[in-house]
Amino acid sequence: MSLVKVSKSNYLVEASYSLTLQEQRLVLACLSRIDSRGIASKEASILASEYADMMQIDIKNAHRELYKAADKLYERSIIVSDPEKTEEFRWIQKKAIYHKGEGRVTFTWSDDVLIYISQLKRRFTTYRLNDVARLNSSYAIRLYELLMQFNATKDRKINLDDFKSLFNLENKYPLFRDLNKWVIKPAVKEINSSSNLVVYYSTVKKGRNVVALQFDFQENKQMTMNFN
Repeated sequence: MSLVKVSKSNYLVEASYSLTLQEQRLVLACLSRIDSRGIASKEASILASEYADMMQIDIKNAHRELYKAADKLYERSIIVSDPEKTEEFRWIQKKAIYHKGEGRVTFTWSDDVLIYISQLKRRFTTYRLNDVARLNSSYAIRLYELLMQFNATKDRKINLDDFKSLFNLENKYPLFRDLNKWVIKPAVKEINSSSNLVVYYSTVKKGRNVVALQFDFQENKQMTMNFN
């Protein structure tokens, strides 16, 4: 389990979208089963028992989470910008299939998403599923992923407007203190307590206004050993 990895094109990492914690977990669990270097299958299928093991949750909760996430994922869209275009599309092509008596769901990745999770040769981000499995908020998972994109340098500066766009929060938290209280601070706190990273952040101001966030991070080696 500790060696299972998730890989995404950086264009997908930097996309604008909003998923619940359960939907995030479902997407990551299914991505971890893909060899991102090869041609990925359009069809993804996962058992509740596998999901429970991957996400380290009780099997009873796993059934409920898995079915709810699969049901809602069809409604979710994602906005991706690459050098050629900016477009919005669904994560999955059609509603998930529930296999009665098996505790299993199957869904079909959309053709548009498949481009960003399959045959990745460059400009992609990889991290271990185990390192985010204990995170209990979608914001924490999202921030972790954005930081790991810059794992080589261990620092990342994000303009505030870009940050809100990445988290699909353009119309929420107009005051920075509220964004900090409900999104940034809790996400950083959870990453520090439940992942393999130690994160520090500060604000960049122009006059009295916060215009960017500066993140610096390093690997918590003790936590990494505990996860293995």
